[in-house]
Amino acid sequence: MSGAQHRDPDAIETLPPGTVRLIDEDGYEYSKHAAGNGQKDILLVPQPSEDPEDPLNWAFKRKILATACVVIYTIFIAIPSSAVYSIVTPIRKETSLSLADINNGTGIMFLLYGWGCIFWQAIALQYGKRPVYLFSIATNIVILATAPLCTNAGTYTANRILLGFFGSPVESLAEISITDIWFVHERPKYMAYYGWSLALTGKLAPMLAGFINVGMGWEWTLRWWAILLALTLVFCFFFMEETNYDRKHEPAAEQSDFPNTKTPEKPNMDAQASAADTNYKKTSPEDVRPVSSDDYESGEVQWPRKTFKDKLSLKDKKRPNRLLNIMLAPFKGFTYPSVVYAGFMYGANSLVWQGVQNATIGTVYTTMYGFSTAGVAAAYSGGVIGTFIGGYYCGKVGKMLTIRLARRNGGISEPEHALYLFIASMFLCPFSMILYGLGVTYHLHWMALVISQVAIAINAALCVGAALTYAISSYPELSGSMVTTCVLIRNTLSFAVNYGITPWLNASGYLRVYCIMAGIGLVWNGSLFVMTRYGRKLRERTAERYWSDVAKARAKGLGH
Repeated sequence: MSGAQHRDPDAIETLPPGTVRLIDEDGYEYSKHAAGNGQKDILLVPQPSEDPEDPLNWAFKRKILATACVVIYTIFIAIPSSAVYSIVTPIRKETSLSLADINNGTGIMFLLYGWGCIFWQAIALQYGKRPVYLFSIATNIVILATAPLCTNAGTYTANRILLGFFGSPVESLAEISITDIWFVHERPKYMAYYGWSLALTGKLAPMLAGFINVGMGWEWTLRWWAILLALTLVFCFFFMEETNYDRKHEPAAEQSDFPNTKTPEKPNMDAQASAADTNYKKTSPEDVRPVSSDDYESGEVQWPRKTFKDKLSLKDKKRPNRLLNIMLAPFKGFTYPSVVYAGFMYGANSLVWQGVQNATIGTVYTTMYGFSTAGVAAAYSGGVIGTFIGGYYCGKVGKMLTIRLARRNGGISEPEHALYLFIASMFLCPFSMILYGLGVTYHLHWMALVISQVAIAINAALCVGAALTYAISSYPELSGSMVTTCVLIRNTLSFAVNYGITPWLNASGYLRVYCIMAGIGLVWNGSLFVMTRYGRKLRERTAERYWSDVAKARAKGLGH
């Protein structure tokens, strides 16, 4: 990273995809700036339009409510996916399901959580995110209400397939909804909220399921989620807004990635923007709807505002059909090294390391330590605590890294700055894996296993925001499809682990398996130093192809 550099105000910057000027060091930028103490030199990336209904321009409270809806949706949709971990023993006793059946069902479910995104992402970007969210909740209610009837391998697997497919919007839409409403310098904080909520469910669900099983039986661990999802449906119907917005683009004025050309200073114009007030606001002719002569003469543009009734609508604006283009777009993500790397970091740290623990820990607590189901549930509280720590770390440190490293880098923010969050993973993952393997093999005090859960939960919570922020920041105009690419990689890895962990443990034993996983985790996360060094060069090499893909996407109204 270079030190602060003074720039010629008439110079033209040509930056690779994802690299943005975030700090206006010399006051030469006539783009919109953030408001607030200590932030007035921060440029708003991406630049919002003048429309107050542009999600980037929403009032702070409106943005927080939208984010809260995403977090609530994430928690209650994702909880059922992990609910069985602590109640494997009672399920096996009362049904014909074996441990292999349950683990295989979980693996197939996560596979569908990933690959289902291809379909639902296309529907959401074509017809609206809000109706997809609500439909996902409604179908999950039915699936979970009938899940207790699925007591053999065939019906259980079918139920898991449906749960994964109809719950898959939680894997890709939530991240894009957050990207829709928050600027680059704000995203690490709010992406961390999403990461925390997703990681939390992996620990909170088994804890709650264990206590419910003790009082009401394992069937109610599924029925209660159906009831809570019904309440979630009511809340989201009234308060979740549509965040799809077709923003017009001017190549000459593009702040995020196109060459940044200085323009003569223009007089300030007052727009009805939200928390992101500015020193200068630029209006594109394409962004302004026709106005009356009275409005024109007074210099004011009257933007239509949504009423509460408008916000409840399930209809988004009509668009040309581009479903096939959206479905195929995630496969292009496999040709961008930064996205593939983000997907592997996301998959390993959020699901793989956790998966090799969750697949066995419920059985270990009950058979080796004599825990009751309630005891297993209580042990999972360590993981819940870990997700709070990891989420706070990711939000606090992530935002600090974004701004401070940009200041140290002459005002330039690189996507690779987010990868420094994985330094913590280099220690957390090996520590957790080795401690778990030693604990099971040598029958250490059960607290050793709880501590290993805390460590791996911290890692899972921080990695979501770090990996997805890197993918989204690297190629922001194609962020929707790039996130889906990451999810495909993540959930395919999870499927492989859940499918293979049981026979691997039977063949090699706990200590060898978890020591191998520790070594892999150390090298895997240590790769961040390679990527921070060469990531920009990789993005530079893909720049021409990226802008070609962006032009094609924009021609179909798909640019973010």
